[in-house]
Amino acid sequence: MEMKNSWRIDAAYRLISLGSRAKISLAASVDAAVLFVSAALAVMLLREPGAQLPALIPFLVLGPLLVMLSLFATGAYKAVVRFIGMEFVERSALSVLLGAMLTYSACVVFGGVAAPWNVVLLFGLFGFCLLLLVRMVAKRFLRPVLAKQQLTNVLIYGAGDAGTQLASALSINCQYRPVGFVDDESRLQGRILLGLPVYRMSELPLLKSRQTFERVLLAIPSASRARQREILQSLEALAVKVLVMPGMEDLASGSKQVDELREVQIEDLLERDPVAPVDSLLDLFIKDKAVMVTGAGGSIGSELCRQVVKQGARKIVLFEVCEYGLYKIERELRELPQASQCTIVPILNTVLDEPALQRAMQQYKIETVYHAAAYKHVPLVESNVISAVRNNVFGTLNTVQSALKTGVQNFVLISTDKAVRPTNVMGASKRVCELIVQALSEQNPQVRMSMVRFGNVLASSGSVVPLFREQIKRGGPVTVTHRDVTRYFMTIPEAAQLVLQAGSMGRNGEVFVLDMGEPVKIAELARRMIHLSGLEVRDSSTCQGDIEITYTGLRPGEKLFEELLIGESPKATEHPRIFMAMEAMVAWDALSPLMERIGDGLDAFCEDQTVEILATLVTGFVRNSKRPAQAGAKITERDVEMANSKTPRPILAAESEDIYVAPPTGSSSVLVH
Repeated sequence: MEMKNSWRIDAAYRLISLGSRAKISLAASVDAAVLFVSAALAVMLLREPGAQLPALIPFLVLGPLLVMLSLFATGAYKAVVRFIGMEFVERSALSVLLGAMLTYSACVVFGGVAAPWNVVLLFGLFGFCLLLLVRMVAKRFLRPVLAKQQLTNVLIYGAGDAGTQLASALSINCQYRPVGFVDDESRLQGRILLGLPVYRMSELPLLKSRQTFERVLLAIPSASRARQREILQSLEALAVKVLVMPGMEDLASGSKQVDELREVQIEDLLERDPVAPVDSLLDLFIKDKAVMVTGAGGSIGSELCRQVVKQGARKIVLFEVCEYGLYKIERELRELPQASQCTIVPILNTVLDEPALQRAMQQYKIETVYHAAAYKHVPLVESNVISAVRNNVFGTLNTVQSALKTGVQNFVLISTDKAVRPTNVMGASKRVCELIVQALSEQNPQVRMSMVRFGNVLASSGSVVPLFREQIKRGGPVTVTHRDVTRYFMTIPEAAQLVLQAGSMGRNGEVFVLDMGEPVKIAELARRMIHLSGLEVRDSSTCQGDIEITYTGLRPGEKLFEELLIGESPKATEHPRIFMAMEAMVAWDALSPLMERIGDGLDAFCEDQTVEILATLVTGFVRNSKRPAQAGAKITERDVEMANSKTPRPILAAESEDIYVAPPTGSSSVLVH
């Protein structure tokens, strides 16, 4: 068998390595022989008893010749044999029909009716069938052996238009071999579609045990995210790798092709569907305005830049300290279709350079500032308290004061859920940033200032999702800090879009909290990602499975649970996922001396003094950097108290989705849902 396959591979490569003219000459020679055989068969089967064979010789020559000329004329020989489809079938049918008509006409005009019409018709049918047969044989001979590896057997979930288009596209793909469809429609189950059986969902475990398929391709682009999520959940138990077809929007715009499959993204598993933006809110601070984004090269900052340009800003200033991040986002923005209508200005500098901030805002007449620049990685900030607090706190102070001095009209601070009763320096420093904006907003009511607070965004720098994906590709183990740790998640584009809309509703230092949906248990997230990669979680007791999940213990400063709100009194806004309330604040006269003391501590490189003042300013700040949890340890009441202060409880029972907030602390709060 190996020698036979070796011979086939060698022969296939010899054929495929021929030049274009040699390939066309070879195909034409085979077609000429096939058409001559077709004409001869037609003559032998339908020749009239009195007809002399020499009288039919012109037909035996002229028929194949005219069909060949028609094949050249219709461009049939431009098709690559390995990838022929319906287009070649149509061209072949047209060529044979045209050639047969010309042949019969020539017989009538030049030599009498030497070949009756039924002979010509049969010749055409034979010729058409044999032309296709030869190419199907050649295609079957060439394609699989050129792949150098066995094709991956796949099931296509969805036997509708999208599924059949995908199956047709895969017929010219040397990577996947469709072996059937799966569909929920009972009228299709048990039928044959494009030569492939249509199965019920209940049949998949048996098919998987028989190794009938290795992957499932999800081909229901018009289905809602909730429906796709249900299907993905039903496929998890199979531990089969799932690939997803592009959505209808991408297919309709032409940006994606049917067979451009992607891996399942974690956003496909989120228990929430995106809400359409309110266009008037998106336009308010951006359209035809000069906008500055600090931290423009970061995960959220770069997405803010994309949406600002797409939303019709007149000018955008990219303020970024990382050279590569600035280069990358500038290059990407210049390739957007809207870039021709927007002036893009990259500035390589730090927000600690207040004169540089003022020069940029004044020179480019900035009207709106989105301040996203900050150090956000919790363990790194715990290890670098001085530089992190200086960057986060005084970088924010410099940016706000520069905006006030240069006449900026709108200022939006990008904050974090870790600012609520923080257990780490990063969260405490971001809460101080919020206090700065609140205090200066009270003093300067002519400038619209606000803050937007949200949780983790998927695929951001430092997110667990790309880390888990990388660990799975390496074969594990997947590392989770604690069995019970939970986090809120949101996609980067949705988070940035909600930031823009929430910021447009700000007036005087309001805190907006985005609806992050239901909190996700990180261990369960890891387990689902492993299953949807076609792998099993390894059982530590039996050592069965592919990828192990290990628990490393909470890192310095980490919480078990995150909160989005300090107090209560949420108020609905124009957007269904944005709520607002006024949180307790510190007047600038009281805050300013504390800021000076923080500065003194930073200048003296005194971490203890800095943390002490942060604890004075920030409600509920209890630093737990010195007490990371043991790997896999059971949570005690003390752990919960230190990690999260209080167990979250649901409010707004009338809403369709719960929002988790902490018990009241005596001050009113603002929530963005």
